[in-house]
Amino acid sequence: MRLRLLLLPVCLRACSNILVTRGASADGTALVGDNDDSAKRHGLVTHFPAQDHSPGDVREIWDFERGTLNGVIPQPNHTYNVMSHGNEHGVVIAETTHGGIGSLAAGKGTILDYGSLIMTTLQRARTAREAITVMAELCEAYGYHSTMEGFSISDGDECWYMELLGKGDYGKGILYVALRVPEGYFTANANQARISAFLPCDDASTCMMAPDVTTFAIARGLWKGSPTDPAFSFSDVYADCRGLPTIDL
Repeated sequence: MRLRLLLLPVCLRACSNILVTRGASADGTALVGDNDDSAKRHGLVTHFPAQDHSPGDVREIWDFERGTLNGVIPQPNHTYNVMSHGNEHGVVIAETTHGGIGSLAAGKGTILDYGSLIMTTLQRARTAREAITVMAELCEAYGYHSTMEGFSISDGDECWYMELLGKGDYGKGILYVALRVPEGYFTANANQARISAFLPCDDASTCMMAPDVTTFAIARGLWKGSPTDPAFSFSDVYADCRGLPTIDL
């Protein structure tokens, strides 16, 4: 299991994240840092109060970048209080844009862009691991409407780094890998996919992935190895960053 840090990003898209595990911080506190160099975000603080919902209630999904109404999804029985990118249970989600394969972005019938996915997940998840599961379930049901993103997720106890992209017009759902940052380490992520070799991903306490993350690549001619080949690299297959200098952790 490796987190690959690229020294020379392919392109600059402004957002940068840092995750610091409890064992790597001076006072034993897990930390998340997020920088978004975008003038339109200046002073922007979103707030979704905790709320009980009745059967039939829906949540409008507004595109984070364009401000358009993408659709509606059913509300759960209860949603949590969310302020900006954190919720009442201490779950925080930051993001950084990677791009990835263009044909796998914003397929037909998809409605959850990266920003609405973050906010909707924070309203429903109590832990970092649950956030990863919720993100996958939401996208399976309603589709992912953005390009590849990296998500830095913490609940004050564990720190996870997740990379995901959609399936374009091949279907809803997402292709993703999420790795727990080892205790005593930190990771900085900015604008380039970096998860390389991660197989076998058979311990949910350290690695989570979409069940078809390798078979989808094989079916689309993106990977010629076997589904369980430990040489499979998520970033090389879905973001193709080969040829850039890297540091493997």
